[in-house]
Amino acid sequence: MKISFSESQKLFAYFSGLIAALSLFIYYVSAQQSEGALILCITFVVIAAGIWFGPIYALAVTLIVLFVLGTLMMFFQTGQASLFPAEEGLRMLVVWGIALLLFSFVSGRIHDITTELRRSITRLQSEIKSFVAVDRVTGFDNKQRMKLELSEEIKRAERYGNSFVFLLLHMHYFKEFKSLYGEKETDRLFQYVGQQIRTSVRETDKKFRPSDERIGIVLTHTPAEHMPAVLTKLKKQLDTYQLENGKYVSLTFHVCYLPYRNDIKTADQFLEELENEMMMNEL
Repeated sequence: MKISFSESQKLFAYFSGLIAALSLFIYYVSAQQSEGALILCITFVVIAAGIWFGPIYALAVTLIVLFVLGTLMMFFQTGQASLFPAEEGLRMLVVWGIALLLFSFVSGRIHDITTELRRSITRLQSEIKSFVAVDRVTGFDNKQRMKLELSEEIKRAERYGNSFVFLLLHMHYFKEFKSLYGEKETDRLFQYVGQQIRTSVRETDKKFRPSDERIGIVLTHTPAEHMPAVLTKLKKQLDTYQLENGKYVSLTFHVCYLPYRNDIKTADQFLEELENEMMMNEL
């Protein structure tokens, strides 16, 4: 946070300096007539290039502009025709060149600081998301916590020979339900689903909500042969849901489960295997 605050101060300082320098430059070139308008237009292009694309692009535009104008000035003076008198034209070119280099640097720094602030915000959001391990609606752990707990369970199974099963429930028509009944009713639905799952499995079984429409359960010390009984109990508990208006809707889920196997060493491998070998049974 201190870094972000410092960068914000720098951004404010560069913006203030850019506005002040641009104001002085506009005042300086306002004495010119048609040439002044052209100079300002090109100056704004350089500033825009620096802010949007960075200092390299702004500097490249500046060098191209100065090269073209310097060439044209020499050509017109050689041909006895000039937009400016010789001394005035040279002075204007030097002043404008210095101003463009300054604007390129300042606008480029604004681009760099803004980019860094954006990255810092993204990084902070990611860190905050990883720290918030509990889903606010169901009270179940989130996806990051699920992977961590699954890794620990795999290690315990390898060390002590324990058995466990990972069960994944995927709700049918989640998006349609949310679109039809709204977010408040959807949260109420998953509060109900969470309560029913808690009454259907043991307290020691670990429960997760890895995504909006999915619920994951690690059934510890559970052989695969016990899964039909577990699924039957869940089906009974999650068969219907009463809306806030008193009406009932039927709930259906795709369910898949995968017992622990010795050849699976990591949580990512376990979840990938689960997705690849999904037994899409309707609950």
